[in-house]
Amino acid sequence: MSSNNIKTNLESIFEGIRQNKIVETFEKYYDEKVVMFEKGDSTNRVGKDQNRVAEQGFQSNATIHELKIIKILIDGNNSAYESEMTFTYGGHKVTKTQWAIQEWTPSGLIVKEEFF
Repeated sequence: MSSNNIKTNLESIFEGIRQNKIVETFEKYYDEKVVMFEKGDSTNRVGKDQNRVAEQGFQSNATIHELKIIKILIDGNNSAYESEMTFTYGGHKVTKTQWAIQEWTPSGLIVKEEFF
């Protein structure tokens, strides 16, 4: 997959997040074998079925107010981005800055994602 295609897909993912369409975006851009890590832990996050449950839970409890993309790096089939997101989760306003690192399949789907 080319760097331009990865960048285009990332921009679509960011727009989906901004529109609170987390699950729809997940369904479109994540591989069936995706493994997601949060600070090195992938417990209950192996495969699309397990990850779908987590994404649905987040979407059900969160309202995204703003997503700022600070930096995007793309190298081959890997990408990383730094973001700042402001959202309400369970009635509490949260601002979170994090890095996401992704590995993409040749067909343009994310097969591995890790958040820091």
